[in-house]
Amino acid sequence: MKMSDTKPKPAGIGPDTPPVLLYLGRYGTDSMIDLWGPEQTFQFSLEAQSAAVKMLSELHPQVVPPEKAEELAKAATLGVIDPQRIREIESATGHDVIAINRAWAEKVDAGAATHINKARTSADTTETAKALQIKSSIQVIIDSLENLRDITIEKAVKWMDVPHMDTTHWIDALPTRVGRPFSFYAEMLQADLDFWAFVYSSSIMGKWADATGNHHSATALDINGIELQDRYCESLGLKHMIANAQVPGREYLADVIYAMARTAETINNLAFYIAWGKGSDVSLFYDDNPQKRKGSSAMPHKDMVGGNPTAEEQAESFANLMRGNLVTALSSCKFRYGRDLSGSASDRDIFNSAFKFGDHVIRRIASTIYYLGLNEERSKERVTRTYGVITAQQVMTYLTDQRRTNNPMTREDAHDLMGELATIAYQEKRSFLEVLLADNQVTDRLDSKTLEHITDPFQYIGQSKEIIKAVAEAYYGKKTLK
Repeated sequence: MKMSDTKPKPAGIGPDTPPVLLYLGRYGTDSMIDLWGPEQTFQFSLEAQSAAVKMLSELHPQVVPPEKAEELAKAATLGVIDPQRIREIESATGHDVIAINRAWAEKVDAGAATHINKARTSADTTETAKALQIKSSIQVIIDSLENLRDITIEKAVKWMDVPHMDTTHWIDALPTRVGRPFSFYAEMLQADLDFWAFVYSSSIMGKWADATGNHHSATALDINGIELQDRYCESLGLKHMIANAQVPGREYLADVIYAMARTAETINNLAFYIAWGKGSDVSLFYDDNPQKRKGSSAMPHKDMVGGNPTAEEQAESFANLMRGNLVTALSSCKFRYGRDLSGSASDRDIFNSAFKFGDHVIRRIASTIYYLGLNEERSKERVTRTYGVITAQQVMTYLTDQRRTNNPMTREDAHDLMGELATIAYQEKRSFLEVLLADNQVTDRLDSKTLEHITDPFQYIGQSKEIIKAVAEAYYGKKTLK
């Protein structure tokens, strides 16, 4: 299949972005900073409020005249409302939505201001604003993950013909191709994307159902609140519960955090594999980024390998953080019907850290893989260093196959014999083929030409290449959100 050279997305911030907007002053991307922070939260709340006024006017113009809805919509932006004014009012009232509504009311005439927050409670704003913020953030995460997946697949295909030694339990196991592990991680990234698609379509909940979820205020206005909520959330591209309390069930928010925690685990596994391959004892991969960074303040020789694997270890840090965030999210599912604020403050922290730090890590790993170099000679040496004993499984299979020999061995006997002969070859540093040819139990069943063929470790790769191609054909360039 045809592939392009997928470039990694920028993994940091522009020169004009205030570092204070970063998570802990260090982590984030411009794409995600645009969605998180106090002013962005204000704007999402105004969008939720503005959409409500417009929908109420559309369905019931006698309740909210269209010209008043239009006036309110034009003023519902931080280009009109000073965020500092919202903060001043919140400081005086101790209530974020009241502060937003009062600052908004100051920018319109009294006839329009009377329709602010009509038939709504504060949670109708905050929950819907949170949903809009999460929805936009998931779109960014999905885009970054698709970028990482495609870069990973491109690397798998690029190294599809280079010999490689797979290990199990840190022990040389079976020969394959260097690109094969990258196909595994690419497919896991795709599985994460599929789960994100589920969360995106099923777990992002808006709300307009008043203080206990029963549409009391709408009913007082002779309005069908169920229909109003249906149309409102549909207009915003959000799902909603039929039977909200003052807020939707908090399990939906936990879905989002789980999706990020699961993604963090996948990225951590991928990052660990790369860092392992870069280590001096393996020396399989190296950093080929032309923008070299300092290796260590105390060990200047590390410059020669592109420095420490900071991006990979940062991915591990993020996975650790997300395990904690997931515990917090699950703990916050506890809910005293029909409303409590026990999860409100922690929501601000876990979503802010998950999305800002998460996008930062995803993009750094994408850049790491993009600039990953391969020591092909070392890759081949890791296959040949076993003297061919890694083909023992194939020889055992031939010895037990009645199509290959007239006197097949039992699997148990063949397994024990191959273990003994492989040990001899490895300990004496002799060719496994040479040891096999000296054993009558083997040569009585298989001829020398067959043995020469089946003990070639560079040919014993199973269906590695077909799997790499299949993953590329199935997932490369695939769009998660239609």
